[in-house]
Amino acid sequence: MSWLADSDVGAARGFARGIAEAPTVMDVRLQGLVGLAELVHADVLTWDRVTLSTGAVCHEAVPAGVEPPGVFAAIVKTVAARPLLGAHAAGRRHALRLSEIDEPRRVTHSELYGELLHPSGVEYAVAIAVRTGRDEVLVVGLGRTECEFSERDRDVLNLVRPGLSVALRTAQARARLVRALVANPPPGTAVVLLSGCGEIELSSVNAERWLTEHFGAAEHPGRLPGPVAEWLALPPRPPLVSVRDDRRLTVRLLPGDPHALLLEEEVRTFRAEALRRLGLTARETEVLGIVAAIEGEQEIADELFLSFHAVHARLEHIEAKLDVSTPAAAVARALRESA
Repeated sequence: MSWLADSDVGAARGFARGIAEAPTVMDVRLQGLVGLAELVHADVLTWDRVTLSTGAVCHEAVPAGVEPPGVFAAIVKTVAARPLLGAHAAGRRHALRLSEIDEPRRVTHSELYGELLHPSGVEYAVAIAVRTGRDEVLVVGLGRTECEFSERDRDVLNLVRPGLSVALRTAQARARLVRALVANPPPGTAVVLLSGCGEIELSSVNAERWLTEHFGAAEHPGRLPGPVAEWLALPPRPPLVSVRDDRRLTVRLLPGDPHALLLEEEVRTFRAEALRRLGLTARETEVLGIVAAIEGEQEIADELFLSFHAVHARLEHIEAKLDVSTPAAAVARALRESA
């Protein structure tokens, strides 16, 4: 690789830096295919996810429509029907040209060439691969009509392959984290996942209700309320804050992901009806409100004109009803339920 021009090395490193910032797997795919075509001239690019245990292939070609409709699925039922995919599924990861694993004469007489490659304008092909999971390999291919891929092309692809691998793993980890947050957000928070078109794809409990209560109903179901959509469309997007009565909602982007919103609501008073549903009486709600404002059971007793032991007994009763073990935890539970 030492013979690569400084400009080639610089461009490859720029590709790695740029793709490292892609927040989602879809963004990695889009930026990766565009970036690779800029580094190494290609007429056709392919993105194939191979399931190792079954040999099944999930295939995409760019530009759209470059391949005859339905032909790939009809011919390439498993990786064995596509030499480059088979080689990478077997363990190869570095750039590999089609001509290096199959004789050109045999390729041109195959069904794969006659029905798929030649009609798509692919006379020469090269591919790299990265492992994306225990049972999956991603194979990224480049094809062109004229001129075999050179040693320079192979070296450039090998230089960018680790960056592509890191970007994919990072995006996958971020996706797992966001989905975990949606399923089980921390107390007082909610998460909204958006599609590339800005529609709500997935949201955790309370998220859409909070948005509606603070910013009004969306114009169309599944969309963000107008003020939130406008905020999202105008970088740099500082936190969006709304205060309604004794509730303060802060909306911000999850770090590194333009398609995930983190909502944090701070509630300063209890909703009596919410605590009644938990079995608390009006007097217990009053006691809990004082607990939220005053530290120390003796100070609470003084405020309520009760003995220390009476306050202690009432707090234990409230904690039992709320299924918590401390006064602070009782306040936190009451605030969550009041959100």
